[in-house]
Amino acid sequence: MTTTCLHGGTLFDGRRLIRPGGVIFSREEVLDVFQGRGSRVADRAIDVGGMLIMPGLVDLHSDALEKHIEMRPGVFFDPVFALQSLDNRLAACGVTRFCHAITFGDERSGVRSLEEALRMVTLIRAFAGQAISAVRHRIHARYEITGVDSLKVLQHLLHEGMIDMVSIMDHTPGQGQFKSFQAYKDYYGKTYALSDAELLEMVERKKEKRSHGWETVQDFLHQVQKRHLPILSHDDDTEDKVALVRELGGTASEFPVSLEAAAASIRHKMKVFMGAPNMLRGRSTNGNLSAAEAITHDLCHGLVSDYYPESLLQAAFKVCRSMAQSKEKALALVSSGPGAYLDSRSGAGFLKPGAPADLVVIAETTPWVKTVQTWVGGSCVYNCGHPQVKMDGAIPSYVARPSSIAMQLSG
Repeated sequence: MTTTCLHGGTLFDGRRLIRPGGVIFSREEVLDVFQGRGSRVADRAIDVGGMLIMPGLVDLHSDALEKHIEMRPGVFFDPVFALQSLDNRLAACGVTRFCHAITFGDERSGVRSLEEALRMVTLIRAFAGQAISAVRHRIHARYEITGVDSLKVLQHLLHEGMIDMVSIMDHTPGQGQFKSFQAYKDYYGKTYALSDAELLEMVERKKEKRSHGWETVQDFLHQVQKRHLPILSHDDDTEDKVALVRELGGTASEFPVSLEAAAASIRHKMKVFMGAPNMLRGRSTNGNLSAAEAITHDLCHGLVSDYYPESLLQAAFKVCRSMAQSKEKALALVSSGPGAYLDSRSGAGFLKPGAPADLVVIAETTPWVKTVQTWVGGSCVYNCGHPQVKMDGAIPSYVARPSSIAMQLSG
């Protein structure tokens, strides 16, 4: 068993900062977390030169693969090339566990058609099992309740164990994210280069299927619950909507559009996840609830990259630098917060004995921080060659022993 020790910096374990701190890990898992200067017994030791060691970032929701396949409306690239390129990009962003948000709805063309959704899920699953993949890829199936034609395909994927989490959406104009047809037109017309006639057809189709969609989704979500997978609701706007989703088995609200909906989610014991691009830009794309406001009111358990992976880490540091929030709370928004929600049993998003050996080294430069190293499964999948990072050399093999911090973390 080859072991590695990262030391010589501040360590964030998912809950608290340890100054100075270090971590020892194998390819299988974290073995020890310690406080103090200098390395501990391991096959190799790496001095991070005062930088931050933290758990790898966990991203619960991103449709970045769609953007890699269709860089411009109607301009498509090979999906395998797109996925491999995105994989490399994620490693450089410090993201070690990435949930591809794949839409199963009523779109009939482009990357959001049913055929393309099925193709992407199959491709991602195959890629995730190969040695070439740098980070851990997961499937976040987004189900548009008016996309009843895609429900059978989604149920099949669920039965085959191809899905890791599910969110339900209702993008019918007049509620939720799109309060008016103009808001709907501004987004879909520009994003997917649709004509007014095509948009009107989509809206009429959604209105016709909406009631039936809410009825049919209940059985599907019951099947999801039986498999103990997370269920999220998308763009909640009222307490009534939150209560309905909670009754259907929802355990989190992502991108709530109002403070009322975010607060209602907390009252209903649901988690709340906001967009990292929203946090970086200081506002929502559609003028809805800002991530900063949700965080200020203590109504946010985590951030997601949505469509821009680089935003995740930077948003966390903006939280602690500009909002008078503790560094521990800010870093948890992109590590232990989403990690515990996705899979509390695995230890994702934490550095503690038995957790996956997924971690990053961060240079806290200004105005933007920099990913220096990314480790997934105990292997370094990204290294920018920072001059402050120094290999101490091989030292005797690690012998597992309890430390005071390790015992506290595992207790």
